[in-house]
Amino acid sequence: MSDLISFVNQSSGSTSNSAQSQSALASDFDTFLTLLTAQLQNQDPLEPTDSTEFTNQLVQFSGVEQQIQTNDALEQLIASNNSATGAAMSSYLGQSVEINSQGAGYSGEDLSWRYALASDATEATFNIQDKNGKVLYSEPAEKSAGSHEFVWDGTLSDGTIANEDEVYYASVTAKDSEANSITTSTNVLTTVSGVDLSYDSPAITTKAGIFSYSDILRVMQS
Repeated sequence: MSDLISFVNQSSGSTSNSAQSQSALASDFDTFLTLLTAQLQNQDPLEPTDSTEFTNQLVQFSGVEQQIQTNDALEQLIASNNSATGAAMSSYLGQSVEINSQGAGYSGEDLSWRYALASDATEATFNIQDKNGKVLYSEPAEKSAGSHEFVWDGTLSDGTIANEDEVYYASVTAKDSEANSITTSTNVLTTVSGVDLSYDSPAITTKAGIFSYSDILRVMQS
């Protein structure tokens, strides 16, 4: 399953932003020196060019270079931290996790969600929707306050099976005896099958999609 549910950003490649900036700065600095040399060679001896402007530009180049070097050090620190996080995340392999996401990618296997009601309800419905918010499947949900689990086998209301490799979103609507809406929450339940460090932030792979490590709400022993 390759769908990216939590929208962590794909890394741009092996060349860091600071390395690209250093290269661009070096090119600009070479151009500046070429122009400076040409201007000095062709200046009027009777009206020499004021060196103050050149000095200011050199100072600016130096400041930019120092900032880029700082950014480079920060990128290295982040990369080191991500590697350490990845090593720690390996202990999650095979573990059941609750993810801060209503969306899950359907791959032909059952999908699970945990939902919670803030208070008792007189009516409650569990809904499966597509990315446009269209309800594709619904059934009565538990009405008591607290957490409950729902497992969906991919069957839609018309009896057909959901398309694989598409993302589906779960939600619960609930009302009390006075028809007031009750606050609900819905999160994906899945099992960690891998760790992926190719994104801007560490991610986990599951049958329900790829999620950011920071989206993990809790880990349960399988």
